Amino acid sequence: MVRFNNRQRSILKLIVVNLLLLCLALIWDSSSNQGNVAVAVAKSKQMLDLNMMAAPALDAMTVKQIALSEPDLVAAAGGSELEFVNAVRLSFGESRYWQDEGCNGENCAHATFYNYGPGGTVEAIVNLDRTEVVGHWTNKEARPAGSTHILPRALSIAAQDEQVRSILGNIGEADPAMVPMSGWLMDDLCSDEWCVDLTFHDPNGSGRIFHVFVNLQRDQVARTFYTRGRPDREAAKPVAQRNAFTDGCHEQNGWEVCWEMTANDGVNFRDAYYDGQLIFSSAKIGQVEAWYPSWPGGYRDEIGFNASVPPFGDTQVEDLGDGFEVRQLFTEFTNWPNCICCYRYEQVVRLYDDGRLEFRFVSHGPGCDDLSVYRPFWRIDLDLDGPENDGVWFWEGTSWSESVTEFETYPVVEDLSPDGFKLATFDEDLHLRWLMERTDPLRLDEGYLFLLQFNENEGEGLITTGPGDTYIPPRQWINGDPLSGENIVLWFVPLLNTKKGGPYWCQPDPEPAFSPCEAILRAEPSGDLQQPTLEELATVQPTPEPATSPTPTSTPAPTATPRPIDGDSVEEIILNAGCGSCHQIGSLGEGHKVGPDLSNIGLVAEENPQGLSAEEYIQQAIVDPNAILAAQCPNGPCLANIMPRDYESRLLPQQIDALVDFLLDQKQDDASLATPEFVPGADSEIAVKAFPAPKNAKRSLQRDSLDSTLVVQILLLSLVFLLSLLLFFKGSVDDSTPT
Repeated sequence: MVRFNNRQRSILKLIVVNLLLLCLALIWDSSSNQGNVAVAVAKSKQMLDLNMMAAPALDAMTVKQIALSEPDLVAAAGGSELEFVNAVRLSFGESRYWQDEGCNGENCAHATFYNYGPGGTVEAIVNLDRTEVVGHWTNKEARPAGSTHILPRALSIAAQDEQVRSILGNIGEADPAMVPMSGWLMDDLCSDEWCVDLTFHDPNGSGRIFHVFVNLQRDQVARTFYTRGRPDREAAKPVAQRNAFTDGCHEQNGWEVCWEMTANDGVNFRDAYYDGQLIFSSAKIGQVEAWYPSWPGGYRDEIGFNASVPPFGDTQVEDLGDGFEVRQLFTEFTNWPNCICCYRYEQVVRLYDDGRLEFRFVSHGPGCDDLSVYRPFWRIDLDLDGPENDGVWFWEGTSWSESVTEFETYPVVEDLSPDGFKLATFDEDLHLRWLMERTDPLRLDEGYLFLLQFNENEGEGLITTGPGDTYIPPRQWINGDPLSGENIVLWFVPLLNTKKGGPYWCQPDPEPAFSPCEAILRAEPSGDLQQPTLEELATVQPTPEPATSPTPTSTPAPTATPRPIDGDSVEEIILNAGCGSCHQIGSLGEGHKVGPDLSNIGLVAEENPQGLSAEEYIQQAIVDPNAILAAQCPNGPCLANIMPRDYESRLLPQQIDALVDFLLDQKQDDASLATPEFVPGADSEIAVKAFPAPKNAKRSLQRDSLDSTLVVQILLLSLVFLLSLLLFFKGSVDDSTPT
């Protein structure tokens, strides 16, 4: 049995006490971080609650428990982890697809779980009266929106990230800008995996927004970056801006139509009749993609009573004289237009006394950056005089041809019939021809049409969003099913390109309501479909090229390869590649945004620290931007993975050469553009320099001081612990030494 003398026992006690203090220090730091996350969750939840205060009452956790009690639903996950995302009540129109299972309006709920194994969702319909699952399915393509239930996980991941802590410091003290948004990045795993974007006001007080993209599938921060700020406007807030809507029905000008607010798919216009004949059963907007070339990536906005952009103001019915319209405003937060990174949309249906109908969408901006594309996803269940036997014909260059199988088409505003139409649908004597009206002053309007056969679980219920920039849904449902003569569904996705200046478009500049943009899909009654005569064909002229170069947000048809960047001149390339959204380059672009000023990049390139020629250095900066970073950007230290890394695959060699030549000539002799200090990039073999905290960030300094205190505390405890061990062993040696 080992015996210790009094001295050794004292030293052992000292060691135990130090160990306890060390453990307590670590526990304190962990609990402090958890507390910070809890505060951040509470702040963000307040914003979510503000958005969703009009949602019908529902105990989401009860719905979750009922869903998980269904063995078949759990088995559908294949043994993978399921993350509960959300639960919402079904509207009356949505309930009718499960009426045989007892759903009759607001007594059934839709639950969504994310499946971390293969990706995608497991979704269920829960009958609340019977407390059982009455239907469930998997959707491998789904990427759901952010919610209260996934918020703690996303914030906890963000709070552990070094770059986030260097900018925000204590995440619990950060000021959130938006609710968690379902987002994607084109040049990152977030192009396909489930990611959400957390946004915060810049703690430096610059007015900019700091973005934290969190990859929930990998438990890591994918990217952090800033987007622009905007000064407050001297403009009154719009009247009746409150979280409200009015479900109802209306009869006028030969039309009968009903509508209801949904959780995530906007207003569901349903059961529309003209002169007693059914025209469409449902028309709703499943999502609004906001695409930003400077990221490159964007959001999948949803509109509805449980969505990121909720309804504000009662649903309006306006008399147009020869018809009427039903209009609903959706806006994020009540301080529009004095907000950054907020969205304002309107969903409109117009019905006329001659049988015409229009599906309209309006965007007011401002969004998160000045150059962007808004893409509303209209789903229209077209049931001409009933759901069956609807014919579909499509104009193809010189003639009308019957569309026997499902298809998508782009462009929509070009290659039109002599009378200006792209699509024809009919059922016996009921004929409609379709066109997308051009409203863009530069005639850059475009859009997609998707024509599908009606099938179960293809958007008739709640629509879950898919990977960004893929047109999924509905693209994944085009599988060669018969079309003409069947029950058909029409999806319309217009592309609304923003323009800042000359003329403004999709921007609330220079004042709110100055330049909203609008997409219009119109259907007009017509007689029997006739092939055009040679004389009529002779009047069809090729669509002229726009007088002005395409904006950087013009989206060509998707391909399997990365989207090419159009442009022959340097100015066109810079505009279309989004360079000016981040950099000032002489007279081009905007300064003080995301990236450093490149107005003297020619001088910088000549003094680069890698020993490259100036030409080689600039080319490397374009195709491998992580190789070396400027030490300072407008919003703090330059961060890796901010600049797109796919320009080499999206630009032609001659385009890159033109950019290099142009940038070599940028040599402004200005003291404010002194040659910057360099930091090795993420792809460099040189050790990476740590990002310092912003000098003016009080919150960051507070967090840093906490971290420093903890480090000093642990070092002192460790030193005492080591000294105690030394004394203990020295005492043991002394006791064993013979006298």
